[in-house]
Amino acid sequence: MVFAGKLTETLSIYRVTEEQGKTGYKHTTETFVCDVLAERLKNKENLVIDAEEIFHDLELGFRLRNRKELTETSIVKYNSDRFRVTSIDRFPRENEMVVKMVKINE
Repeated sequence: MVFAGKLTETLSIYRVTEEQGKTGYKHTTETFVCDVLAERLKNKENLVIDAEEIFHDLELGFRLRNRKELTETSIVKYNSDRFRVTSIDRFPRENEMVVKMVKINE
């Protein structure tokens, strides 16, 4: 069960839509859906070395109330960083979900 006192972080959810024009060019747009409150779980950081470059892989976990707006294709903004959703575990009995996200390196 998620208690209101533990929901201290704010996540902004964006829906990604891909449109194809007459010329065949695909254009993706991000549409703001909603802001949700969440509880941050322990994070996992990895430093990946690939082709002599160091990539900082940051995976965050959040527990929040069950929201049908949040899907696997959503983009989440947290602390002005963009994250891609990797997994969603829904627990309908407790009306909560656990979301794991990876930071998008830009």
